[in-house]
Amino acid sequence: MNRFAITMVAFVAISIAGCGAKDEETASAFNACANAKDVLNLPFSYSLAENNRALTPGYIDDTANTYMHFAPFGAHFKPMTELAYGNSKTAFAGFFSESNAEVVDLGAGVFGFYAGANPAEILHARRPMYYSPSSATITAISYDGPTSGLYLDDEPTWTISLSFGDIEMKLEHVGKFSPTLHDFIADPDGTLNIDTHTYTGPVGDIFPNGYLISAPSGIELAYPQVVASAVPGHAGYYNGEGLGSEFPDRPYVQIEFSVTAPTAGGNAEICALELLSTNLQSSFQSMLDYDIVDANSQRFAGWQDTAWQWRAESSACLSCSTLTNQLNGLYKDLGGWFERGDNSTVRNELVAFVPVQQNTPSYDSTLYVHDVQTEWLITRRDNNSQTFDWVMEDTSVVVTDNPAGEIIAVEADALLVLWRDLGVATDKDAYQWVRYDITGGIVTLKFGEFSDLEINALKPNFDLAVDIANDNDVITFGKTKIAGF
Repeated sequence: MNRFAITMVAFVAISIAGCGAKDEETASAFNACANAKDVLNLPFSYSLAENNRALTPGYIDDTANTYMHFAPFGAHFKPMTELAYGNSKTAFAGFFSESNAEVVDLGAGVFGFYAGANPAEILHARRPMYYSPSSATITAISYDGPTSGLYLDDEPTWTISLSFGDIEMKLEHVGKFSPTLHDFIADPDGTLNIDTHTYTGPVGDIFPNGYLISAPSGIELAYPQVVASAVPGHAGYYNGEGLGSEFPDRPYVQIEFSVTAPTAGGNAEICALELLSTNLQSSFQSMLDYDIVDANSQRFAGWQDTAWQWRAESSACLSCSTLTNQLNGLYKDLGGWFERGDNSTVRNELVAFVPVQQNTPSYDSTLYVHDVQTEWLITRRDNNSQTFDWVMEDTSVVVTDNPAGEIIAVEADALLVLWRDLGVATDKDAYQWVRYDITGGIVTLKFGEFSDLEINALKPNFDLAVDIANDNDVITFGKTKIAGF
């Protein structure tokens, strides 16, 4: 069991002059992408006793587990992530149910997990704790705002920022703090004097300028949020219903954290597994390999209709991959690009390019219409819940959301795409040539006409002097993020 020892040492407030010592730091000789040792562990207790998931003991009841299924760094597709531009976090979904058998059909299309006679008692007892995996400095605690209807007890969302010297970690989706950290922050004789149980804002960092907290290794920090709602009319049952929930039929713990560390190209967001030993990295990759193909996986089994999308992302860590600037530069920074709004167009779209991992045990070429020829995928998204209305070759209009496709030909300035399963009410496939240019960090895409057959797809003419953004067939993209994705 990789369980942190409970320490009796306390948090210590630190005051520094000015805005911090960041500017005085020297370049690090450490390169996370060349690491083979255990440098920094994950910020929660776990064991790898099973081949397809990690087991994490509850904080109150450490004889019971949550069952942690993780998603790869850099993922773009559900059920691995909601972030279609590429998730640069390490993410786990921790289920309270040991298997699908504990998720009960309550009738009328409603499912739930029995959480005890007292309200959510099993959820509270099995809920895990974030710990500091090494001696750290808490550099910020940010209040991100209230929630309603999604998380257990409608807990607000907090973020804790930790510094381990050259390495920084942000614990996200924090619901409430450990008793020790809560009492330290609420101490009326301390600098902060904030009761986080009742705090309602303003949003942002609650630390005054120059304030830090020293956190010893292994100390309890906070509880991650639990996606859970009581099922009306079924006492004791909870599920994951709520806007944004990926698993509405069962409650789960949402663990997400980001890590920034030195690499050969400078400090960058990396997969947290890069800081584990080679053996541990291999164990997590093997765990993912099993979970992706497990017909009973709590995370993946219910998503088989889109397996061709998310199973492409079967490598646990892509943060240090040589793929990171491939596809002629379109995969830069995980391949996500945001509409710029040039020429008075509306900034409401993203496009993302996704590598198909063909070298993992879970890769299955039969998932793709064009077999091993498909090495990349493409997806488009709209941030205002609108659909894409695309005119097909026969002039019919297909109304589709979250379109994705196989890139089956790559040229110096053009891609041939097979868009798959288009339509909210239909599953139509269509071919389309997409011309592209990357100049000065700006991607210009020109989309051709749709065709039912590959041989009939026509490559559109493309001239940057003429083809300016028009919110139709020509769109410009950059790396400045847009809200809503």
